[in-house]
Amino acid sequence: MKILNLNSKKYSRRRGFYLPVILISSVLFFALVTAIISLALSNVKMATLHNKRITSMSIAEAGVNYYLWHLAHNSSDYCDGNPCVGSAPYGPFTHDYKDQSGQALGTFSLYITPPSAGDSVTTVKSIGKVNGESPIRTVITTIGMPSFTKYTLLVNGSQLWIGPGEKITGTVHVNGSGMYNQGEITGDASSTELTYSGWFGDQPGVAGPGIYGGAKLFPITPIDMNQVNVDIVNIRNDIVANGTGDYYDNATGAKGYHLILRTNDYELRKVTKYNSSELGITEESAIGVYAYPSDGVVFIEDNVWVEGTVDRDKITIIASDPEASGGQKKRMIIPNNIKYSNYDGSDKIGLITQTDILVTKNAPFNMEIDAAMIAKDGEIKINSYSGLYKGNMRVYGSMAHKTGLVWTYDSGGGNWNGYATTETIIDQNNVLSPPPKFPLTGAFAILSWREE
Repeated sequence: MKILNLNSKKYSRRRGFYLPVILISSVLFFALVTAIISLALSNVKMATLHNKRITSMSIAEAGVNYYLWHLAHNSSDYCDGNPCVGSAPYGPFTHDYKDQSGQALGTFSLYITPPSAGDSVTTVKSIGKVNGESPIRTVITTIGMPSFTKYTLLVNGSQLWIGPGEKITGTVHVNGSGMYNQGEITGDASSTELTYSGWFGDQPGVAGPGIYGGAKLFPITPIDMNQVNVDIVNIRNDIVANGTGDYYDNATGAKGYHLILRTNDYELRKVTKYNSSELGITEESAIGVYAYPSDGVVFIEDNVWVEGTVDRDKITIIASDPEASGGQKKRMIIPNNIKYSNYDGSDKIGLITQTDILVTKNAPFNMEIDAAMIAKDGEIKINSYSGLYKGNMRVYGSMAHKTGLVWTYDSGGGNWNGYATTETIIDQNNVLSPPPKFPLTGAFAILSWREE
């Protein structure tokens, strides 16, 4: 009996020992379960919040796309069909965002800032929000018709060969033919053609073993160069009718004009004689010195020689007789450097002509042209002069032309003339804000995008 009592006491003490362990384990178990449930709920909440943020962004982007469509149908409406009240930015203009069944999922609110004077870019701020309380997302974009300054080089209707050692900084496009690259293109390279037959045989629209810093895009929609003719006529008529620029008609009894860009003004001379083979002026007379027009356009219905340097000025020079045909069409000649003083966007030069933009034989050994250039129906080049050996040609801006771009003539066997080396560099400041009234490509697009 004594032994049984001792065993009973031992057993009792053991049962009491496990009770705290069970209690602690239970507490830990419930704490773990609670933590797991809290984590699961938190993940669900985070996932819901994430989905709402994504949806809010989609709604904000829908607002931008809506106004892109709106401007394509009414290019001068900056108030969403409403009267513009107060000062820019105008808005908010709020719209429901609906799914395919017509159910409203949220709203986007638009604030519109019209283009500034001499610009063509509209700023659209779109705020997207899901129904109820949710995070909002704000997108700020610029919308406009891209100018021809978007392309470092645009060729209309002629094949393009970029030789070994040549480098084009920016984008290159060819209408109606293709390109063969043995050099380097840092941006996108595009063509309207799937294939073409050229100097290197049958090739894809964009071909060659050169370096491509961007995408090869072909075939793509052509860029409408005919828009340039429309813009030239509209600019001329506006200047003549409303004085929105400087206008000079055909210089009777002369060969054209000589325009020299200077700080705050330009000098104009009448050209009475020039060397037809070398294109250099041999005789001229003074006309006057003029301040740059406030609208920034000088329209000359004649040939024009252009040179000089600007300093915080923005100017577009047009040499064109819109009614002329054949050999009566006008051209532009460059006898000397055309330069910016500043490369921060405060200096802009546009050169537009019906036919050719030509560099004279006696142009500088190392030549610099800081300008956006369009030779609508012609070439941008220096003529071939046997025994003429120059150094470097640097173009900072953009070039659009029809038939040829030639700085170097290579006849094989080490025989060449012209410029030994070339640099072609996009002026990024012109991409979104080109020189005054510079022609546009004709279709609205989103030019820049960022989230606020």
